[in-house]
Amino acid sequence: MPTASLRFCLQPGCRQLVTRGRCRTHRKSYSGADLYDLALWRHPVYGLRARVLREQPFCAGPGCTRALVEGDAEVDHIRPHYGDRRLFFLRTNLQGLCSACHAAKTRGGW
Repeated sequence: MPTASLRFCLQPGCRQLVTRGRCRTHRKSYSGADLYDLALWRHPVYGLRARVLREQPFCAGPGCTRALVEGDAEVDHIRPHYGDRRLFFLRTNLQGLCSACHAAKTRGGW
């Protein structure tokens, strides 16, 4: 029976060899969900989310002209970050979307 070749863990900077995906240490945290709880992201004045919404007051969705108001605003990662902190906090990878456009993009609608 052939064996799979070993590769490095997909977590940036990890040198652990695995057959696929991430090592046991990084498998549980690959989604990066904990990054959304950091003050660097969530702070209502100084956080990156608030900065994006201040800099971009209108939805970036194709053909959408809605203003981004707090209850209807989402900050979207253009390229998925998969837990990569550098890509998560990269300002050029972020865009403001209304909830409808964010849902459509998440479903693969555009």
